[in-house]
Amino acid sequence: MVPLGIIEYHQTKEGFIDKELANVFLYERAHGFDDFTLQPEEVSGMVKVVLTDFEELWTEAKDKVNIKGFEMNHEGRRMMIDRFVGRNEFVPHDRSYYDNIIRLIRENLAN
Repeated sequence: MVPLGIIEYHQTKEGFIDKELANVFLYERAHGFDDFTLQPEEVSGMVKVVLTDFEELWTEAKDKVNIKGFEMNHEGRRMMIDRFVGRNEFVPHDRSYYDNIIRLIRENLAN
C-alpha cells in the first residue's frame, strides 16, 4: 500500500455533523475480490472502475461509469455487481474530496 495522504472532510445534513480525516492509500496489486475480507460495520462492498472513467464522472464529462465488484447481502453473502452508476451512488462527499483522490492517484502513478 502506498500512502497518498490525509484528506480532511466534513458533512452536515439533517442535524448530523461528520468531521473526519481520511487516510488514503493506493493499492496496486493483481488480487481478486475473493482475497479481501470486509469489516461489515464499515464496508458494504467493493468495486473497481477505470480511473479515466472515474475522473470523467467527477468532471461531469460522463453521467455514469461501469463498476464491477461485489456487495454483501443481508445474509452476509457476496452478490456480484456489474452495472453503470452515477455520482449519487458513491459516498456523498464534496466534489473536492473526489478531485483530491484523483489528483493524488495521478501524481503517484506519474512517479
